[in-house]
Amino acid sequence: MVPDPSPASRLRGSHAVVFSVALLLGACAPPVRPPAFAPREEVPLAGLPVGKAGWPSPEWWRSYRDPQLDRVVALAMRGSPDMEQAEARYRAAQRAVDSARTELNPQVRGLVNGGHGYSDVDVRGEVPGAPGNAQGFQLNPGSSWSNSGAAGALATWDLDLWGKQKDAVAAAVGQARAAEAERAAAATSLQYNVANTYFDWQAQQARIDVARHAAASAADYRELVALRVKHGLDDPTALDQADGRLAGMRRAVAQLEGAASLDLVQLAALAGVSPKELGTLTASPLPTPDTSLPPDARLELLARRPDIAAARWQIEASSKNIDQARKAYYPNVSLTALGAFLRTYPDLGSGTRTDLTIGNIGAAVQLPIFSGGRLRAQYESAQAQLDLAVARYDAAVVQAAGQVAQGVATLAALDDQRVQVDRQYEASAAQKGKAADRRAKGLIDDRTWLDADMQLDQQRDARLQLASQMLSANLSLIHALGGGYRAGDLPDLPAAGGGEDANP
Repeated sequence: MVPDPSPASRLRGSHAVVFSVALLLGACAPPVRPPAFAPREEVPLAGLPVGKAGWPSPEWWRSYRDPQLDRVVALAMRGSPDMEQAEARYRAAQRAVDSARTELNPQVRGLVNGGHGYSDVDVRGEVPGAPGNAQGFQLNPGSSWSNSGAAGALATWDLDLWGKQKDAVAAAVGQARAAEAERAAAATSLQYNVANTYFDWQAQQARIDVARHAAASAADYRELVALRVKHGLDDPTALDQADGRLAGMRRAVAQLEGAASLDLVQLAALAGVSPKELGTLTASPLPTPDTSLPPDARLELLARRPDIAAARWQIEASSKNIDQARKAYYPNVSLTALGAFLRTYPDLGSGTRTDLTIGNIGAAVQLPIFSGGRLRAQYESAQAQLDLAVARYDAAVVQAAGQVAQGVATLAALDDQRVQVDRQYEASAAQKGKAADRRAKGLIDDRTWLDADMQLDQQRDARLQLASQMLSANLSLIHALGGGYRAGDLPDLPAAGGGEDANP
């Protein structure tokens, strides 16, 4: 006769069964397959010139040494609605990390319960086998009042043997870092828009001065033509032409003043304040744009733009979500401990009471035996999210490369135009100088000199427009390179190799 196994032997046997089932279910988990898109490590950036390293600086707008611009940027960074939204998203992502981390800690839940009850018992029945009327009976002990109270505590601790919850924490950290990079992207976009609008306002102020001078010259020219027409020296159509030129000059002044007002409204909107809160802005000459680039811009691009950094962290978070989805195939092992005390007074006044004390501690194992395809669907969804994150990352890299290349080409084209515009300005200045000499000698009247002066104003305006376009293109290139953003701890991209899908 084989003796019955001891309790310890039966316990070891049950542990072996549980471990075997865990290994069997774990073997059904699908291995990680590579994303459908291979993340880009570098992109071609044709046409980048060699320049100084480390450009642009973290607070690149301070290089213009304009206290007004510094004040407006600081005002926008404090009150911009876009920045408030980005900050809120970042704080929410941080709280999600804290929430995921708390799942790794043990939990203790307590219960306290008390009650006061009333009962009225009336029992009726029949005695089996009793003949006649003697078989029926009725018991009515009467009513009673009772009190009861219970107190207990339940402690649970998920051991996270397979690291599923740690993967959830890592995914939340990736999302938080992505939100941090998105906050930086919002900041760089805001800084670029503020600087671009501010310098456009400065350009409008300079052009307004030139346009007003040209309008004054046109008014003087019109008066001379009017006198000549009055004395019959010129045809009346000459006065019509002079009136048309004066109206065009004054229209240009009105357009420029309206554009300058719109710039102030846009600056106030970017800063989230009223135009009056911007204060009084003083016009100043436009700065010379810095068009130099770092010599390693081809490789630094991937870490210089906050939107690319955010896309990298999204890939990291999606990868961790896949790990978490795979480990859902493994059993959950947790420790539980229960302690409770119950006291009742079934009949108040009788002196009778009942006490009950309970204590229990042990391990609990939950095995995903049949999920109806839920685990597979969760895994495939996580894999699709990774493919999407990689595709968005690739799109961000290609877009960034295109923006940088376009910015460099734009600056080169504008620089070529500047040579010709300068030549036109020099020719107009020389023509005005010759007209002034002939006017001083009495060889020509003021009309020829005023006409040369107005032509020179046109060339001044053309130079201002070109300078504004070059400065705007330079600011756009700074923005395309990520502004002053730096990211030195980006996660590694997922490897291109991997296993095949396995059906559990």
